Amino acid sequence: MTGTFSLRDTSVLISYIAVAAVIAFFFAHMDAGWGGIDGQRFHEMAGTILAGMTPYVDFVDPKPPLLYFTIALLDHLVPGGAADGVVMAALNVGSALILWRIGVEDYGRVAGYSAGLLYLVGAGLVQGYFLFSEQFAVFLVLCAYALARRSRFAGSGLALGLACGFKQYAVLGAVPLLLLMRAEGDRRYHRFVLPAVTAALLPFGVMYLAYGADAVSGALFWTCGVAPAYLSGSEIPEIPNYRSESSFSLVVNLVASIAMVLPTLLFAGASVARRGLRTPPEKALGLFALLFVLTVLIRQFLHYWIMALPFLALLACREFADDRPVGAGICFPLPEPCGEERQGEKE
Repeated sequence: MTGTFSLRDTSVLISYIAVAAVIAFFFAHMDAGWGGIDGQRFHEMAGTILAGMTPYVDFVDPKPPLLYFTIALLDHLVPGGAADGVVMAALNVGSALILWRIGVEDYGRVAGYSAGLLYLVGAGLVQGYFLFSEQFAVFLVLCAYALARRSRFAGSGLALGLACGFKQYAVLGAVPLLLLMRAEGDRRYHRFVLPAVTAALLPFGVMYLAYGADAVSGALFWTCGVAPAYLSGSEIPEIPNYRSESSFSLVVNLVASIAMVLPTLLFAGASVARRGLRTPPEKALGLFALLFVLTVLIRQFLHYWIMALPFLALLACREFADDRPVGAGICFPLPEPCGEERQGEKE
């Protein structure tokens, strides 16, 4: 791809915006209960901040502080949560554009466009147009992946650290990104790790300056310390909690959530079985998908699929690839087909 933005690129952007706008408009006129209570709690924490009270002391919720400061800024600019749908749709479009660019580089325009479109539509089935922390994290994790593919590992670490400021388990993205760094032969891991850690911890430092040690202690507990109880499904009186009542209930809930993404999951799996994961970026792609899919075992909420969805979409849409070497648009060296293989292709 070139650095210019062509008329064809503009048409992609317009079509993505149109699809996201239609889906967002549709959900805006549905029963608000379909979006869950997470958004309501985010706004309550934002209200706590805007009212001059202390977050994680006067009101608690198990998410990182960067999310709440972002929602507080949005509520300050557009009160009443009126911007929620627009912001979520914009994040989805941004994520789709990154998928489109990656897909075009590696597999061609049809595959790239299909991956972005599949994500936009699939996100609608897993609550992706309601206010959740995952959409922020998805966009930033995709930024981290795109930067790592360009060997910009400091920027990749920064993006991943910011993603962790919206959703804790975005940290799982460090595994495929570090493996991608290793595959390129770069062992200067501090270039990735230091920006990631700095970006993840900076909001806590800002909280200390603004609110003091008690707020930071509460933020650390509700961001990280509550994890064992949350993962085990133990009751947490201060927040709404959820766990399957039995193994049977877990299976039923899991199957029900899978049904919403079954076509994407099926075709992504079939593509991996057929084509394999032949390049370092493809292996990172598969690992992203696997790690984020496994989080659905913790909670069977629909929005837990959002983090894995873009990577599944890219894997699924590889089947629309142009007739060219896999990974032709990326900067990793690939083995050339031998003469016999080339001759066989011509015949």
